[in-house]
Parts: sequence; C-alpha cells; structure tokens
Amino acid sequence: MKDPRTIGHRLTARHRFLCEMAGKLEGESILDLGCGFGWFEEYAVASGCSRILGVDADKIVLERAKREVPVAELMLGDATDIQEDAGIFDVVAMFDFLEHVPKGTEAGVISGAVKHLTPGGRLLVSVPFHRLLSTALDPAYYFGHRHYRLRDLEAIIRQAGLRISRAEYAGGIWEQLSMIWLYIFKWVFRSEMPFAGFLERKRTAEYEAFQQKPGRKAQVTMFVEAVTDGAPTACEPLQK
Repeated sequence: MKDPRTIGHRLTARHRFLCEMAGKLEGESILDLGCGFGWFEEYAVASGCSRILGVDADKIVLERAKREVPVAELMLGDATDIQEDAGIFDVVAMFDFLEHVPKGTEAGVISGAVKHLTPGGRLLVSVPFHRLLSTALDPAYYFGHRHYRLRDLEAIIRQAGLRISRAEYAGGIWEQLSMIWLYIFKWVFRSEMPFAGFLERKRTAEYEAFQQKPGRKAQVTMFVEAVTDGAPTACEPLQK
C-alpha cells in the first residue's frame, strides 16, 4: 500500500504562488525550514540562487527532494533547532511550516531562525489564514492545524525583532475543496485523488488573483515578507 505521506506531493498553484511571492533569488543564499519534497529548492536553483539549505524532519520526503534537486543542500533534522554552523543566509523561508510547531513556540522558532539571517535579509512566511469559512473548511484544523490573522503573525514576528513589509492573500473555495478531496483519498483510500487536473486549473485561477487584502477569492493562504526595522522591502512579486 502506498505511503500516504507521499500522496499529493506535486507542484500546485499554492507552491507557484509562493515562488512568485519570493521574487528574484539570483545570487542569494537561502535557508528553507520544513522544505518537504524540495519544490522551493527546485525553484531557487532554477532562479540562480548561490546556495540553498533545506531542512526537514521527514526522511521519506527528504529522500525525494534529494532525487529531485541533487544540487541543493538538504539536511535531515529538526527545523526548529538549526545549528550555528549552518551559516548565514540572505533569505530564510518558512512555507507551510509555522502552523506545525508547538503552539506558543512560534516566536522562539522565528528568533532562532533569524540568527541565521544576514543584516538586511528577508524572512518569508506562509500560513493558513484565519477566516471563518477558510478555517471551518480545513480538515486539518480539527487536528491542530493552526490558522493566523495578520495581527497574530505580526505580533509573533515583532518578538523576533522584525517587521512585516509585505502581505498577500490567495486561494479560495476551489483550494479548500481540493484539500478536502485530497485528504479523503490520501488517508481513507491511500491513493491519488481523481480529477486532480480539473481542480488544479480552478486553484490556479484563484492563486493568480492574489491580493493585498483578504476577500472571498483570497482567504486561504497568507504570505508575508518580514525585514529588520528600518530596512526596505527587498523584493516585490515577480509579476501580477
């Protein structure tokens, strides 16, 4: 029987949205916490980054990442406790990561990661956005998958000595229906979900319509860029 952890591991509209939000990465060094199957590593390498180190505690997904992006540095371990000798980076990424760390430890985790951020560097974060409908329709929410408001995330990031310089919202009802459909087939039938192509086209249209304020079609994923106080935003999205 197929390992359910490997089901649904494909590049989706949400991943492409986050890559676009990351902006130009040419020549930059990147620390990616909770790297999963290496989707951001593949994008960063293709974009000409100087170095990327991905960290994940799941051996299965990390093995796939090593196959997919052999030139990336990949480390099996606790992404909430990075060793000092990992180095200093221009960008620290936490995509779909913060909601999985123990509740109440988010500020400490970010503070630890920021120690590896060069002065003037960027912290990139994506989390599930807390809104009535998007929260209610997230199956993982009922198993501890936290959602955040902007003010919640801003308070956490402030404790680490950073400020939010940019926020974007994306994903709507098709993203949520796709996730429900995926969970059913992933954990009940242990198989890939049918109609994935159709659903992905719908999700793509939603994510391409990202906006700076949440709305009916932009309420599932919240992306923020954070920088040190006094530093300008280092990069805008590649395109709209």
